[in-house]
Amino acid sequence: MVKVSVIMPIYQAEEFLERTCTNFSKQTLNDIELICINDGSVDNTQKILEKLAEKYDFIKIIKQSNQGSGIARNNGIKKATGEYIAFLDADDIYIDDNALEKMYNYAKKHDANIVCANLERISTTMKKEGNFNYDEDNYTKFTEYNILNPEEYGIPWAFYKNIYKRKFLEDNNITFPSLSRGQDPVFLAEALTKTDKIHTTPVTLYGYNHQANGGANNKVDDYQKKYDYIKHYHDTIKILEDNNYYKTAQKYKDQLIIYMSLINNREDQQLLKIIHEIFEDKNPTYFNTPSEEQIYLRICMLNHNDNKSFYNELQTTKKALLEVTLSTTNFINPKILRKYNIELKKLDNQKEDDLKQLKQLNQKIENSSSWKITDPLRKSKKGTIKVLKKCKHSLVKLW
Repeated sequence: MVKVSVIMPIYQAEEFLERTCTNFSKQTLNDIELICINDGSVDNTQKILEKLAEKYDFIKIIKQSNQGSGIARNNGIKKATGEYIAFLDADDIYIDDNALEKMYNYAKKHDANIVCANLERISTTMKKEGNFNYDEDNYTKFTEYNILNPEEYGIPWAFYKNIYKRKFLEDNNITFPSLSRGQDPVFLAEALTKTDKIHTTPVTLYGYNHQANGGANNKVDDYQKKYDYIKHYHDTIKILEDNNYYKTAQKYKDQLIIYMSLINNREDQQLLKIIHEIFEDKNPTYFNTPSEEQIYLRICMLNHNDNKSFYNELQTTKKALLEVTLSTTNFINPKILRKYNIELKKLDNQKEDDLKQLKQLNQKIENSSSWKITDPLRKSKKGTIKVLKKCKHSLVKLW
């Protein structure tokens, strides 16, 4: 029986395939398969794969028309027979030779849905270069065998440093969206929010060839790719907030703000139009400066599902508004102020609704038979009023 099926989408990767497959063959885990999906390559990918399949019996080849890496991975999962699923891109490698073995054994021991390991960035010469994401607290570095709350994973990046129980993916219908860019965080956000715990291992599974990948801006080079890349932020944030992962959602919103602050993106009219279309669902209205755009985007992304988070985000927006106002001789665009005032009104309305609910609850308690029966046991009604006032003060303090 296959223990781990590794899914590898391939497009125009002839220069990396032999190195990647040779590296993969060093994994100490027995009973593994490498499912290679040729996603419509027009170079020598197919010939090289067929030659490698003669050398390594763990290689299985799927050939399809060019549909993108997300669809390729979905097709690979459908053909997989392993208990667990892992992922590997054609220009990347696995670092620790025993990583899959240790991860699989730990997964079997605990019947785990997701087992996580670590990732290092590598150069095209396979030299290890560390991972700044740990220093910047984007996601967690795992230093021991442990069981954690999924929200402790961090931002849903680097999905390929984990393995996933195939039945868990199938039962929850977790697949990659048909986006041309940014499918990975959507997939991982779905996976993390569909399980109640993740298992961690102190091994380094993945070597990410960042030089070959070239970064987000290098790949997001036409309108559709820009649209899909921004859409992935929207969808990932929605998944996280719908499952009450508010802290992680806020960190991912901050990543979008950072992305829109990059020098190449600040004046990109296509990108600005897409931002308004996806997050505002209205026709775009452009602003005087990139700072105004970013403030407006922040307002559009305010989290209404969690009162405390909503208040904190609104305060951050207020600070940004003040900084822009003080640093420019122009008046800030009135549309931003109108949008901000609308959100302030929602906050005021929410306070009133919460107080009304508190009063209704109080009235319900006072009218209940249990309250009337226990009335003699209470020293005085004055004590009850004091408690209610304290509750009201605590609620107001929350805001």
